[in-house]
Amino acid sequence: MSKIINYYRHGETVWNREGRLQGWLNSDLTTEGIEQAMSVKWNPQIVFSSDLNRALQTAHLMFPNRTVHKSKNLREIHLGHWQGSYIKDLQQDDQYLCYLNTPDLFANTTQESFNDVTKRMLGFHKYLLQLPYERIAVVSHGVAIACLFAGIHKQPYNQLWDYLLNGAACFSVEGDIQQLQSNIK
Repeated sequence: MSKIINYYRHGETVWNREGRLQGWLNSDLTTEGIEQAMSVKWNPQIVFSSDLNRALQTAHLMFPNRTVHKSKNLREIHLGHWQGSYIKDLQQDDQYLCYLNTPDLFANTTQESFNDVTKRMLGFHKYLLQLPYERIAVVSHGVAIACLFAGIHKQPYNQLWDYLLNGAACFSVEGDIQQLQSNIK
């Protein structure tokens, strides 16, 4: 059986626009974020979303006629003491600059590690591969999806930001089950 799993980032939020870090905190979708979500035209058989409100709202706007199944495993990276901070206020924080500029060298303190995010996202991806559906939609978050794709492609974290999506953009995973499963062992 062949599968298509589309991983969507949530639509733009107020805090995205303001340059604030969200992590596990929430802010509302902007008008643009709502429009981004509503512009998606795809007909999945099943929809999953992070349990954080911005992703859930995006999923309901993208797929209004589908039940949205929520999961904590699809959450964004937990950003610890940075959550709610303005990015401009962190420009003198050496740890944040390492996170941003050399993610492969980032040593988390109060934050979740990239490796932990990758493990939970890959675990959820493996779960999806076992489901009997051929078309699956997943709404998650920028760093979480980037970690998943770095993990799938076995890329070091120094290339993590190459996988960062904009609001409501999508990465697609397609192929037959055996091929997809062999890619993540």
